[in-house]
Amino acid sequence: MYVQKLHDCIMIFEMERLEKFYNQIKNSPVFFGMNDEELKGLLECFNARIRKYEKDEMIIRQGDMISNIYLIIDGEVNIEKDSYWGRRIIISRLTKNDNLALSFVGSKDVESSVDAIAVKDTLILVLGYEKCTSMCQNACTRHKVLINNLFQILSKENIELIQKIENVSQKTIRDKLMTYLSNEAQKNHSNSFDIHFNRQDLADYLNVDRSAMSFELSKLQKEGLIEYNKNHFELLS
Repeated sequence: MYVQKLHDCIMIFEMERLEKFYNQIKNSPVFFGMNDEELKGLLECFNARIRKYEKDEMIIRQGDMISNIYLIIDGEVNIEKDSYWGRRIIISRLTKNDNLALSFVGSKDVESSVDAIAVKDTLILVLGYEKCTSMCQNACTRHKVLINNLFQILSKENIELIQKIENVSQKTIRDKLMTYLSNEAQKNHSNSFDIHFNRQDLADYLNVDRSAMSFELSKLQKEGLIEYNKNHFELLS
């Protein structure tokens, strides 16, 4: 009886937290095309819960078996991997409405090969993946919509991975920077934009030395190709 009461209290607390962030959750691409009734039913069916991670806290570790979908409600997360010699490589920076480890959770018995680390205090919506892909007895529309949305998100992640390969496969630091900045301009539909990385993170993302990268950025600015201030960049003719 005590255990049941404790479980009921936890469920009430979780539903109150979900209600607080409901509008943010509703606008996520994961739930695109669902009405309020369908979404609230889905969150309850999946025993959805919100978890808070503090800055630098590990959300997923290399070697973990992933059984949940993690949706960022607020904050930022680095997807990282350490080399054998301990050098950090940033694979991507995820922000609000992005998903963590969707590729791994969709592959049974595959361990995560990356770490997911909170860049700042971050709120995560956690959904059980098994229920996401298992149709309920009524084969409700919301499950079909969800599966279609997850497929669309995976496609988007694959496109971003191709861009990452394009960025880091350039031979010189200059070419890596120009390719990365060009892709960011296209992504933002503007030649003036902000990037999510500080200088060290950008160097780790491009897998280059920070000092050498800063030198190249300075050269590009002197040559009139770019202008920048902290994480704001503008591409010039």
